[in-house]
Amino acid sequence: MRTIEESYTFQFKGKGPVTVNRFPQTRQSLIQRIVDNHESAEWKIFLDDYWGPIVRFAARRGRLSIPDAEDITAEVFIILLSANLLSRWLKDRRSKLSTMLCAVVKNMISNRARVQSGREKIMAIITPDLAADIVSRQEDSSDDSFYSAWADELLRTTLQKLQQDYLKQGRVDAFRVFYGKVIEGLSNPEIANCLNIKVTDVENYYKRVRGQFSDRLKAAIEGNVRKYGYRENFDEEVELEWQALGEYLKACGDLESVFQQISEDLDELRHRERKSKAAILHQLTSIVDRESQQND
Repeated sequence: MRTIEESYTFQFKGKGPVTVNRFPQTRQSLIQRIVDNHESAEWKIFLDDYWGPIVRFAARRGRLSIPDAEDITAEVFIILLSANLLSRWLKDRRSKLSTMLCAVVKNMISNRARVQSGREKIMAIITPDLAADIVSRQEDSSDDSFYSAWADELLRTTLQKLQQDYLKQGRVDAFRVFYGKVIEGLSNPEIANCLNIKVTDVENYYKRVRGQFSDRLKAAIEGNVRKYGYRENFDEEVELEWQALGEYLKACGDLESVFQQISEDLDELRHRERKSKAAILHQLTSIVDRESQQND
């Protein structure tokens, strides 16, 4: 199988720079189930998929620390539920889900200084004429920024899962080679010296792990399209998203360049996200439970 950059070169050879403005389109699949049932299990899937991208987007957009960006992200999910924004979006899908999320995040950042007014005031600003507001933002560059955040999170989580699998299999040196090149930017001789192996072993390890990493990325995209995409055009949409990721990496330079850009917040995100997501899921579940009791 080609690496992701090779796939891009094959598909787009001879074309000029392409502006990345893609994000997996969402239809009545997981989102519909969330709106219909408010099941905590469905919210957990949605939370796992979008927590990291929204945190990254909020941090970059508002120049926030990771803890502050997580606070914003938690509020975004509360508002999505409390104001029935997902339901409103399903009824008027003139824009992408990511566009709505961008709009909510930017409103949250803009109103962050007025937190003392309470969430009700923020929701009052966000909810009226939401569809019209989203349409007016469709040409906004925020979608590009959100796609960048989403792609970075996809790369990060794929790398983390690959690392876990290699450690379980006892193939530590092979993963260290890949990590050393893409995260730490070490040369083949430097890695060979650190691990006390041959340079040819470094080359072979890297080629093998990089190919598996590319396979994992493709599988992750397939999983995302399966949950959120247009089911009747599954293969076509997977290919489009695969090419879009290739465009993003090409625009950034290469896989190594992207990882070196995102590695600074890698450890902090990994350390905090499990506790933060567990806390917000508990809040979401509590809101759903209260609503169910009131309806009964």
